[in-house]
Amino acid sequence: MTDLTSILRDRSELIADIADGSADRERHSVDPHEQMAMMRKSGLTALTLDASLGGPGGSIVDLMTFVMELAEADPIVAHILRSHYLQPQMLRRLPDGPVRDRWAAEILAGKIFGNATSERDGALGTAQYATRLIPSDSGWKLSGAKYYSTGTAFSDWVMVVAHLDEKRVARINLPLDRPGITLRDDWDGIGQHRTGTGTTEFTDVVVTEDDFVSVTDPGQGRVASDVPLMQLYLQALIAGILRSVVADANALLTSRTRTFDHAPSPDPSRDPMLLATIGRLSSTAYAVEAAVLSAAADIDAAYASERGGAPEPELFAKASLSAARVKVHADEVGLAAAAAIFDVGGASAASRAKNLDRHWRNIRTVTLHNPTSYKAIAVGDLLVNGEPLPANGYF
Repeated sequence: MTDLTSILRDRSELIADIADGSADRERHSVDPHEQMAMMRKSGLTALTLDASLGGPGGSIVDLMTFVMELAEADPIVAHILRSHYLQPQMLRRLPDGPVRDRWAAEILAGKIFGNATSERDGALGTAQYATRLIPSDSGWKLSGAKYYSTGTAFSDWVMVVAHLDEKRVARINLPLDRPGITLRDDWDGIGQHRTGTGTTEFTDVVVTEDDFVSVTDPGQGRVASDVPLMQLYLQALIAGILRSVVADANALLTSRTRTFDHAPSPDPSRDPMLLATIGRLSSTAYAVEAAVLSAAADIDAAYASERGGAPEPELFAKASLSAARVKVHADEVGLAAAAAIFDVGGASAASRAKNLDRHWRNIRTVTLHNPTSYKAIAVGDLLVNGEPLPANGYF
């Protein structure tokens, strides 16, 4: 069993190693293979795996705290692991037995799980997939294409969601070296562009019963849900990036040796306007981080009810609302803060060598995972009209 206290205590060296050269890797589009190797060896990829399965048993608050630190060090590495951290939550719902034990052992061994969920046809957030499992002599055959497969290019396993029949949806884990699986590095986003967010293609991939994780009927509705966690994870990325914004703004200001002759102070580090900008950036980062941890505590409360054998709909609804509220706020203030960093420097702050625009590009890309305006409308409709939040993959 991995000890939670020791694994959290020893993470500072890992964070420092991953942070080393992060801005240069981003600027020159260098894949973080070395950094992902560090993660595999760290034990932190099993952070939230239950103690009963040999893991540290970390909470969602523990996870979000670590994700914010990791995103400060390198938001690309942090984003790659988003789908991976869904796995321990899914294992909790499996009955005792070889299936759960098998996947828990893979997580404990440092194996990374990517995802192949999103498709380009149909409304986003629905559980309708063109990708289907077709019965064959060996079990099933899988064919189709998935997009935005974040992290898969750096993973050992890929979690695939596909229709088993007209009603049921299966989640299966496939090794990426299985014949018929092709990864295409075709994500060209302005930010988060080395996260392995490309296309995953499946051509007559053999699937056996051993590959199955779960089978569900989306039409039966849900109480327990991992969607709030997956959505809050994105805001934890923004919170971590904002920490870097504050650090880079501070370094930029203290490095200045001259200013305009009409500035309030001849010393930039004593200029009240520039100091106020730093103060606002720091306050923004603090508020977003606090909001993320508050929502994480709500998610922990919801999961606690599930572990107790009676998942409470009200707690999961509260967790969804908390995650949505954090997004609506963090997206707006995060983008503003990432732009305001340039206010503490002169024209040289726009130098490509400084690469300060990466913060805005990375935050902007994270915010686009689902529209902020739609989230705000849904929250307002709930408060004013009592309309429940949509029960889909974005809430």
